[in-house]
Amino acid sequence: MSKDVEVRVLSAAHFLLNYFMWLLLFLFFAKPVFAQESPDLYTQYRNDYLYQRDQYQQFYDDYLNKKDIYTKYASVTAEKDKILAAKNVFLSQNIMLKSYLMTLRTILQESPDNQAEIQKYENWLSTQNQLIPSLNTTASVKAWSTTFEKQYIAIQTTLYTGLVQSQINRRLKTLDEIKKLADQAGVEWSSSFSLKQGEINKYFELAIDACHQNQRRDQFSNFYPEAKKYLDSADTNMKSLIADLKSFIIKNNN
Repeated sequence: MSKDVEVRVLSAAHFLLNYFMWLLLFLFFAKPVFAQESPDLYTQYRNDYLYQRDQYQQFYDDYLNKKDIYTKYASVTAEKDKILAAKNVFLSQNIMLKSYLMTLRTILQESPDNQAEIQKYENWLSTQNQLIPSLNTTASVKAWSTTFEKQYIAIQTTLYTGLVQSQINRRLKTLDEIKKLADQAGVEWSSSFSLKQGEINKYFELAIDACHQNQRRDQFSNFYPEAKKYLDSADTNMKSLIADLKSFIIKNNN
């Protein structure tokens, strides 16, 4: 395998370790509340991801060791050991990534389109892990590395889009609870409240639009920070909506 391809792919694989640790913060602090069995499934997938993350780190450390040995001796045996170690990293990487996708899919029960897209890449990763053990030559490992590089851009796009949608879903639930609170308090959802709700929904649309930007063929363009700005703006409007409703309730009760 060429040095450039090997470094890019294995660096991408290692990036998953920190990349998903950051995203996992959302999953830890936004535990879904659906049917009774869903949180248990969520916890199962999340714990599996954490286990696979640790496994991946071990395989990656072993690869670095085998790589150093091959660089030093450049023997046929060292090359075979290096290829085997790289394959182990690829296998572990795919399992870890699939575990994360499964966890994310669990919190998207109200978004079947996102679930279906995530499931597609889960299946792709499973298929690739059936192929990787047969990659016993430098050329075949290089070919698979190139395939993964291209597909990984699409996987990242799907993952971030699912993450944005899951956060929108959470906010929609909050908005629904605010409306229920107003109804229980006997407050009419006046035009001013409806206007703020419309502004909030507009920010949700902008966040989704940010997910649809065109991607380069050779490098992922991270749209999440832009989408997050719209989500933050929606939060600001939602806080203002809550404050207005609170003031309205207090005024009516005095």
